[in-house]
Amino acid sequence: MSKQAEGSVLKDGEAMDMLTDRAERWAAKYKNLSDSERWRSDYDEHFDAPALQLAKRCTLEARPFGVKDWILALVLWFLIGGTVFLASNFLMQLEPTWQIVFAVFAVLIAVVGIMQSYLETTSERRAAKRLAGKKDWLLSVSRKAAMATLSSRAGATA
Repeated sequence: MSKQAEGSVLKDGEAMDMLTDRAERWAAKYKNLSDSERWRSDYDEHFDAPALQLAKRCTLEARPFGVKDWILALVLWFLIGGTVFLASNFLMQLEPTWQIVFAVFAVLIAVVGIMQSYLETTSERRAAKRLAGKKDWLLSVSRKAAMATLSSRAGATA
């Protein structure tokens, strides 16, 4: 399912605010204040699906590495590698043998960076890991707000 079908793309903070507001409203109406052990399980049961939907709306999916991605990755990582080489050469006044060593190191930085960019963009496994991490983060942040509301309500009724 595409992001357009599920709704507009959200920033992390917007998703967090939406889920936290829902969680606080849920906590304000929650009936079973006497059983604090049940709060978390009821919360997780109620907010697991909404957290997943919001996480999908604010997490990038795996996609093909296009021409624009290649250009950006090559420019960025060769710029970083070149800066490392030039800065080390300028600051350390390297001898020719060490210049070759540092040039190889700079190229290695660029190659590893380009590979990392490629894998981060195209890997389904990494995309799933990002999605799961975002869902867990959304749940934990909004859970804290809901549990604080429930605790204050339980303390007020006690």
